[in-house]
Amino acid sequence: MIKHGSDDQLFFEGKDMFPDDLPFKAYRLDWKRASDVREHSHDYMQIWYVAGGCCIHGINGKEHMLARGNLFVVPPFVAHSIRAEPDNDVCILGCEFYSGFITRNISNSEGMDPLFDFAYLEPFLVAADHVKPRLLLTGSAWMEAEKLMLDMIGEFSNKERYYLLHIKADLLKLLALAAREYGKNTEDGSVEIFDRYREAVYLAIEYIENNYSKKLYLEDAARIAMMSQAHFSYIFKHITGKTFVEYINDLRIAKSLEMLSYGDKRIIDICFEAGFNDITYFVKVFKERTGVPPGKYRKISSGQ
Repeated sequence: MIKHGSDDQLFFEGKDMFPDDLPFKAYRLDWKRASDVREHSHDYMQIWYVAGGCCIHGINGKEHMLARGNLFVVPPFVAHSIRAEPDNDVCILGCEFYSGFITRNISNSEGMDPLFDFAYLEPFLVAADHVKPRLLLTGSAWMEAEKLMLDMIGEFSNKERYYLLHIKADLLKLLALAAREYGKNTEDGSVEIFDRYREAVYLAIEYIENNYSKKLYLEDAARIAMMSQAHFSYIFKHITGKTFVEYINDLRIAKSLEMLSYGDKRIIDICFEAGFNDITYFVKVFKERTGVPPGKYRKISSGQ
């Protein structure tokens, strides 16, 4: 289990107790300065999703940059490490669980196949040298994964009636989503061509993350990445799975979802605070991404 230390560093405690004898934990980690999680392994599954900033995931002797929209699923007993770069605020949404958690307390008399315990984990229970160090979520999968992680964290923290059913449903959906995206992101030789551009694109992503509420221009992001606008657009789309405008809009919608779910700000204020300068356009994009307008989303998320 990963925890904050007294000096705000992150550290690994080895086999730690899960709270209330529950084989599941969900949490949010905010790194305000450089922090490391040294190489370690654990006897449970772990999922980390990068909700902000960039970090380095080390596995199988190699390090891989992770940015917003990336996640990884680490099976039991696979050694890995995490490193945040200096002066880079990183937000991680994480959960840890034992393989039988989802079907725990479900009787076989209810028709549940015991093999189901492992069916949903099959894509991830692989040998250490086949574990994927990162998964780049594409399209709506990015927003869906982030919402599922936030929902699990909220349910785990609040522990309202039936919270375990909500968590198990969210976790199953997240695993299914990740398995589907793993299939789409099968690596081949062509991916290596873009490796040298990743760091430059992540610098541009960091710029976008830090300035999403302001007016953002393609030429500024391309300048930061030291590429022409056309070249940057092509590389950016390949690495993130989105166009420059799609990425910004998805980020702004994600921010507005958070504000709608956890505050009482007026929708027009959320529109401008999220970086949209036109309420009509904001509502249009929001409905395209979520299927409902902002006001209805707020009512749904608050249980009204």
